[in-house]
This record gives sequence, structure tokens and C-alpha cells, in this order.
Amino acid sequence: MALEPFLLTQLLNSGGKKLSDKSIRLHHGIISSILSTAARWNLITSNPAERVDLGKMAKYKPAYYDDDQIPAMFSALENEPPKYKTMVYLAIDTGMRRGEITGLRWSDIDLDRGIVTVDRQRQYVYGHGTIIKAPKTESGRRTITLSGTVTAMLRQYRAAQIEGMFALGIAWNEEGYVFLHEDGTLIHPQRPYKWFTEFLERHNLPKITFHQLRHTNASLLIAAGVDVVTLSGRLGHADKNITLGTYSHIIKSKEEQAANRMDIFYSKTATKYAEIG
Repeated sequence: MALEPFLLTQLLNSGGKKLSDKSIRLHHGIISSILSTAARWNLITSNPAERVDLGKMAKYKPAYYDDDQIPAMFSALENEPPKYKTMVYLAIDTGMRRGEITGLRWSDIDLDRGIVTVDRQRQYVYGHGTIIKAPKTESGRRTITLSGTVTAMLRQYRAAQIEGMFALGIAWNEEGYVFLHEDGTLIHPQRPYKWFTEFLERHNLPKITFHQLRHTNASLLIAAGVDVVTLSGRLGHADKNITLGTYSHIIKSKEEQAANRMDIFYSKTATKYAEIG
């Protein structure tokens, strides 16, 4: 068995769809691990994956809505089901991942204190169905302070959910989760993504994914001047350098605004100085 580096590169880029740099490196790592094992077992003479030149990885720039695009989305959400409206607002407010939101229980939310604790996530694994697992890292276990707006929205949504529960009686399948179907059954972990994609298409809004609401949250907090340590903690990153690397282009874009603010400061100072003189 002999695979040339060129052939391996073609495998990584095959399928009629160009893979992202991140996906290529992930696939390469898996293939390389398999071939290393084969080499140790003397099934092949060497690991050809080690000779593949993957090139320079392009800087990842997450897509997101800016503060000029969000009002149109919020306006469109007004006539949508409360469940999805609340879900979108929660994602933008906290930066929580889709699996963390679908894994959220009411016991994780303290409406009186306005906080939410992230302790699990629900994911769909092909061939295994839906599983419940811990956050990606220990830093993923975190407590996030909610805005007053979203706290009030959650309180209203909870009251409506309780009304539905009493209306259905024993037919309600209560498991304590926040986001359920009208009969109390759990929504599929991929449902937020699918619904949000359809929602944007129906309202002719710029396309982003549900996960990119997390990036929208980060961009809004950066624009508001929130420091990177606080932002990293809210997002559940294991290291603030991950936050810096992911959002460096957004942070850099704020440098011009900082310079412009200094010009405004100098202008105001000059005006006051002239008045004194």
C-alpha cells in the first residue's frame, strides 16, 4: 500500500465541496493518526501524511450581525413563536452555544438574581441519537449574568409555558428543560439551527448560522468596551488567547474608533482651553 502526498491532498479536498482550512487540518490529523498506526504495525513503510504540505492556514473571521443589522432581525422576531424569539435573544445576550441552550433546564436559571449557569449540552451524534454531555472544557462550566431585558423575557416565557403545562395536564411530558415543544417534549438539538436558517430566509435577512449569534454577542461586547478576560469567561473559553485569536479582527477594527474618540477628546479640550484663554 503506497499513498503519495499529492493523492492524500486530493482526498482532503475531494467531494465536490471545498473544505475549510480547519476541516482540512482535522481530517488530515485523523488520516495521519490512522497511517501512523499502520506504519507501526508494518502494514506500510511510512506515513505519507507527514509529507503533505497543508499550506498556511487562513485567519478565521467569524461572521456575525453588527449593531446596524440586529434591529431588523429583532423586528422580524416580534411575530415569531415566543420559544424561538426567547432562544435567539438568549443566544445574543449570553453567547451560549446551541447545545448549551437546548440543554438548559429551568433549575439552571435564577430569575430573581438574573443569572444562568451552564453545566451541560445536548448534542446529536449520528448513529447514537441525542446525548447529554459536559461542556467542552472545564471553563465551559460557567455562570453568566443576564440582561434585564432577557431576564424579563424568560420570566414571561416561563409563565406561558406553565399555562400550557396546566392546559395539557397529564399529557405534558415535563423534564424541566427550558425549550420544549408545545406538548412538553424535547426539541431536537439541531432544531435551533434549522429554524433560524428558515427564519432568515423568510424575512430576507443576511445569512448567518445560529452559532454565529455567539459571535454577534462577542462583537457587541467588544464594541461596548468589555475587557477580554470578562468576555472569555462569559464565552467559556479555556484561555483568553482563544478569545483574542478568534476575535482579533473585531478588536482591531475598534482601534480606529478609539483613535477617533481621542480626536474628539482633543477637540473638546481645545475648545475649553480657548474659552479659558
